[in-house]
Amino acid sequence: MEQKKKEQDVLIVRDEQTGEIGVVAGLKRDGTPNMKPAKAEHAQDFLRFDRHGDALDNFFANFYRQCKEPKRFGFYRVAAEGADKVMEVLKELLKNPEQNKDLLAPHKVDTTKYEQAAQQQAQEAEQQAAPDQTPQPEEESQQTEQASEEQTPQPEPTPAEEQDNERKYKPIDTDRLDRAEVERRWGIDLAALEQSGDLEQMRHYGKSQLIECNPDFGGIRVPMQARLSLRENPDGTVSLVPHPIRREPNLDEYLNVKFTPEDQENLKKTGNLGRVAEVVDPATGELVPSYISIDRLTNETVSVPVKAIRIPDEVKSVRLTKEQKEALAEGKGVYVENMIGKSGKKFNATIQINADKRGLDFHFGGQRKAQRQEQTQATDTTQQPRRLRIGKTLLGVEITPEHKAGWEQNKWVYMEGLIDKKGKEFNAYVRPNHEKGKFDFSRRKPEQSQIYEIKPDNASRTQVAVNSEGKTDEATKHVGEPLQRGQTAPANEQQQRRQQQANKPKMRM
Repeated sequence: MEQKKKEQDVLIVRDEQTGEIGVVAGLKRDGTPNMKPAKAEHAQDFLRFDRHGDALDNFFANFYRQCKEPKRFGFYRVAAEGADKVMEVLKELLKNPEQNKDLLAPHKVDTTKYEQAAQQQAQEAEQQAAPDQTPQPEEESQQTEQASEEQTPQPEPTPAEEQDNERKYKPIDTDRLDRAEVERRWGIDLAALEQSGDLEQMRHYGKSQLIECNPDFGGIRVPMQARLSLRENPDGTVSLVPHPIRREPNLDEYLNVKFTPEDQENLKKTGNLGRVAEVVDPATGELVPSYISIDRLTNETVSVPVKAIRIPDEVKSVRLTKEQKEALAEGKGVYVENMIGKSGKKFNATIQINADKRGLDFHFGGQRKAQRQEQTQATDTTQQPRRLRIGKTLLGVEITPEHKAGWEQNKWVYMEGLIDKKGKEFNAYVRPNHEKGKFDFSRRKPEQSQIYEIKPDNASRTQVAVNSEGKTDEATKHVGEPLQRGQTAPANEQQQRRQQQANKPKMRM
């Protein structure tokens, strides 16, 4: 009984005309939603929808049949448990729905199919009333032509075209990103993204791994996991775009593309559509031949234009045939043998264009099982995490037993003198992330309870006392520079002169 309760959802509806928001408790006589406040005393009135039932379909069928202005209302599906808390967050997000569309997307109910079904029923009723008005058979031939065009292999770019594409390609300039706003609004430490390499991936139009975010909604911090990407705005600025985890992928449609049963099976099995589809560009309305895939970490449906992907001549030391390249260009999977991995060993796999990766996917025998496990690892926080191997050094700094002791407690440890990829020295709080298999870095001081304090050894006591605790040491009081590890006396001639000059007795007049 408890399990069934947890699997129930409710609908939150907003009247786009008046701004009124509430939980759906049925339909009024005029077909408009009956709204109730998200309070415990009204919980028994809420319409509840089993996640695996068809009650939701029935509701929207009645809604579109009865309501005269259905486009006035926007619907959002949330778990019945905790609907009152979600309501407050949604209210804040809906104050600026365009800016917050990525956060609203996991809950936004796409009612397009219900609207189209209602229109189709109305058209069928009209046709029955006037049977002499039979539709022309042009639509079927157009669909056949379109399918044929979609399956036409894309020609390989000429050397001149490739050179032109290289000139046009530019990584996203992160200097145009308002870093202070990112930290304030999303609770994300960009310095940590730089150290992990995620920001570099985002600069090249990719996504980060799953990141812990703490976005601010009207003074309320809501922790969540999301992948991050960058977006170039028309005004020349750059924005950070979060991609939150969705409960499940949408296997019905993507923008204007309706998925066939074969499409749905392909998406379930490989995460890829398996064909080229004409995807409408929301900005221009233009139909763009594109590859479609499911982001396996977030369940988000994504696409990439065919023209943005170059079909390689060679994969893992294996030269592709003309037929294999044509099949890849069509979005199909291609089985390739005797590829050579990083270890030097040969392997066989099915390769396919993946829109999320903006490159090739490698499918092995149990791909469906592997995909399911990958998703489970991303969303199930109770799963036993992988263990990150901790070596003797980290970015040029020796790892001591004290570091390990702090990390065993899953706490942050402050480290000095770390060397980044550009050879620059930096200090940061460090903690291993066993789930992702890498270290997390933060230049901001975490909560004191999350920090493991390392007592300095004898060689470093003077350094810590002077540099960090504001104390003075007579032997180094006037060197004029921060002390180095183990330093208890002037380190060079310049420091020695300063110290001696200050220690000279002053002459009395």
